[in-house]
Amino acid sequence: MKQLRVLAPGRINLLGEHLDYNQGIVLPAAIDRYIEFDFKEIEGSRVLIEALDLKEQWAFSWDELNTSLPAGWKIYVKGVFLLMGFDSHSTLGLHIRFKSTIPIGAGLSSSAALCCGLAFGLNEFYALGKTRMELALLSQQTEHEFAGVKCGLMDQVASLFGQANHLLAFDCISNEITPFELPLNGAQLFLIDSKVKHNLASSAYNERRASMEHAWALAQVLFPNLKNWRDLKPTELARLNANLDATTQKRLSYVIVEMARVQAVQKLANELALLAPNQNPEALLAQLGTCLNQTHAGLRNLYEVSCPELDFLHEAICAQKGVWGARMMGGGFGGCLLVLVSREFVCDNLQALVSSYNSNYGLHLEWIDIHLSDGVYVV
Repeated sequence: MKQLRVLAPGRINLLGEHLDYNQGIVLPAAIDRYIEFDFKEIEGSRVLIEALDLKEQWAFSWDELNTSLPAGWKIYVKGVFLLMGFDSHSTLGLHIRFKSTIPIGAGLSSSAALCCGLAFGLNEFYALGKTRMELALLSQQTEHEFAGVKCGLMDQVASLFGQANHLLAFDCISNEITPFELPLNGAQLFLIDSKVKHNLASSAYNERRASMEHAWALAQVLFPNLKNWRDLKPTELARLNANLDATTQKRLSYVIVEMARVQAVQKLANELALLAPNQNPEALLAQLGTCLNQTHAGLRNLYEVSCPELDFLHEAICAQKGVWGARMMGGGFGGCLLVLVSREFVCDNLQALVSSYNSNYGLHLEWIDIHLSDGVYVV
């Protein structure tokens, strides 16, 4: 019987949060946290899928795919199967088992890894001939149509196109992907999982997107030749703001400034790469940390997608010696803090931070070491 094993990584995003659906450039990377899929051909014409971590399974015949389902992992599986072209005419017997090391609801795109890994595995298993970009778009469509999350394409691109030790500069207008190294010269990135679980479909994520789409529609009326937010001139921004409510003005302000920060970080990465071995990178790393802190402030104050727990952690960790900067990561309202630290970093007050956080919020922190990984691949 034919068998296949696939690893689908989660992702971080260094900078450019919420720019993927706002015509921006984002800087994600795949990480060494995965959903592992095992595909096995079986006799008959039914499908058995086991979610090992949840101790749940779903057995169905192909003509039962259109059954109405409650929210959860089965919704994503159903969407991928249908969009891949499997329907009541399929007669293949298949057993899929999957398990994950990606924290659920932590802003590391476990849902994208689930969709991308499943789509990639089916594509390989049945030699369907779809490209990685086709699989990314199909996985995004699954989120839109079946989970009700109007996400951009960044998460899927990171999971499918990631390269070890590289970030991806992903242009969300052209879909151009440019891998580049970010030499940290002894510094490191890690995550603090706040353990605040979010649900983007039921959160204000879709409302944020609708607000920005309204602003864009108005901008096109005022400036018919405007191609994207990146080309918006300061005088045009002032005129547009005069026609927007205060909340939308703040969200647009975050988007415009974050686009400039992404450009600044790309320049910093190039400068770090050009440093001679005997040159000290600390000034450049400090600038990178400042960009992370500024993004957190923008997400908190302007885009309004942070939460008290993440803000508490940001203030506490940035007070530690050797921390260059940190920011909340993901769609918002919970999840992880991405932290950049120097090689000398030692959190002397780690236990105090853990205890204080637990005392204030009744939650236990998790520290997650990460390394930048390859995208979805066959083991």
